[in-house]
Amino acid sequence: MNKTFYKPNIIISKCLNFDNCRFNGDMINDNFLKKLWDFVNYIPVCPEVAIWLGTPRMPLRLVNVDNETRLLQPSSKSDLTDEMDYFSETFLKTQKEIDWFIMKNRSPSCGIKDVKVYDKVDSYSINNKYSSWIFGNKLYEMFPNIPTEDEWRLKNFRLREEFLSKIFCLAEFREINKTKKISDLSDFQAKNKYLFMFYSPSIQVLLWQIVASYNKENSNEIYNYYFKELIKLFNTKTNIWKMVNTLTHIFWYFKDTCSIEEKQFFLETIGVYREWRIPTSSVMSILKTWALRDKKEYILIQTILNPFPKDLVELIDSWRILEL
Repeated sequence: MNKTFYKPNIIISKCLNFDNCRFNGDMINDNFLKKLWDFVNYIPVCPEVAIWLGTPRMPLRLVNVDNETRLLQPSSKSDLTDEMDYFSETFLKTQKEIDWFIMKNRSPSCGIKDVKVYDKVDSYSINNKYSSWIFGNKLYEMFPNIPTEDEWRLKNFRLREEFLSKIFCLAEFREINKTKKISDLSDFQAKNKYLFMFYSPSIQVLLWQIVASYNKENSNEIYNYYFKELIKLFNTKTNIWKMVNTLTHIFWYFKDTCSIEEKQFFLETIGVYREWRIPTSSVMSILKTWALRDKKEYILIQTILNPFPKDLVELIDSWRILEL
């Protein structure tokens, strides 16, 4: 069964596969992000090069100055906070229809959550807090509903599966949002039911209620409300129990057509999955096979069975191959 995947629009740090623009003139070669090239629309940016620092350049760091975090260059004692703030706001104002941000891990200019903050510009004493900085903060400020990620976390196969499922779902919502049709929103909700249950069964029910309250007079309001709750759902952490519960829920569609041996095999597979030893796609393959056999159309349309292009399935986890 062929499925059309809309290309997500992703703003990404330019040093990730695009340009030798790191402070030392290097580029980060990331195989997974490179594999994504054919499936997403990348918008690369390097805030440091954009404010004319050049490559290579002396390093920058975040420094606590009079209880305020500033962006400084120790070698020149330059304070580049205002320049970075101006660029960040100017650049981000020009960006439309963005689905996700992928920023360089720990970068002092565009890191999103774990950037070191120093006590002094010329010391190695680290303040007791970590921070995102100007570009990262502007992302949250100007795009509060757009998720962010860094390249390092995507080396974990489970986070990577979640990331892929979310970006292609959000890209499809962006497209139907252009129509404002109730039929499009209803179809979208129906086929994403089990994907949404992975994160929050309660918000999944709320999304159905939002769709049900739709009428021609409130289409913009309903779509905006739906998107707000969809982002809230995707920002809700899933866990193995919610995931197993969802998979078991789908399994019950086949309880009358599966043999005892098939049921036993599925339960054994779920046991391995519960220990995080196989990816979600391994369990989905079993369920999809049964749905094809039994012609369960409602299950076959479910996004969770085919959430992203199969060419992006990758079983490398933090530099090691998973034991299957």
